[in-house]
Parts: sequence; C-alpha cells; structure tokens
Amino acid sequence: MKICITARGATLESAFERHFARAPYFILYTTGTGFSEAIRNGFVISNAKIGQNTVRLLKMSGIEAVITREIGENARNLLKGADISIHIFNGEGTVKDAVAAIALD
Repeated sequence: MKICITARGATLESAFERHFARAPYFILYTTGTGFSEAIRNGFVISNAKIGQNTVRLLKMSGIEAVITREIGENARNLLKGADISIHIFNGEGTVKDAVAAIALD
C-alpha cells in the first residue's frame, strides 16, 4: 500500500507534521517494500485551493492512505472522494514513528 505521511522534512527520520495541506513535505511510503520518497509541498505558499491541489497531487502519485493529525473538512471530503483513507496520528515524533503507530497493509 502506498501511503502519504505529513512531515517537516524530507526523510523518514524527519519530524511528523500535524497539519495536512500546510505540511512542508509529504513522505510517500510503500508498506510492502519500505521504499520512501519526499515531495516538497509547493502549495503551502498559496491561499487558493490548497486542499484540492494537494489531494490531486496525492491521487496522481497513487496514494491510498494519508497519515496526519489535523485536516480540514474540505480536504477530508476531497480525500474521501478520491478514495484515499485518512488515519490520524496523535503522537509526537518522526515520520517513522507515525508509520509504526498506524497499522496499514
């Protein structure tokens, strides 16, 4: 399964970012292989259609699930409409900690 984790940096060791659409980075992680890649969130500097553009990017990247903490109603509905599930991580720590805490297969 290919998942997206909101992050403050570009690696699995980066701090987990609690905000969805305003996260500085998205870590794309494949659960079966452990492969990860980072995407810098270029939409964070905009005030228009941030959630819509972010969800479109994730859908085009083949994301099936998102791990984040805070997500607006609009973005939540857009993810649901794109068949991307949402998993809330309430802990602190790294991206790797968030992945370990949420059981996804």
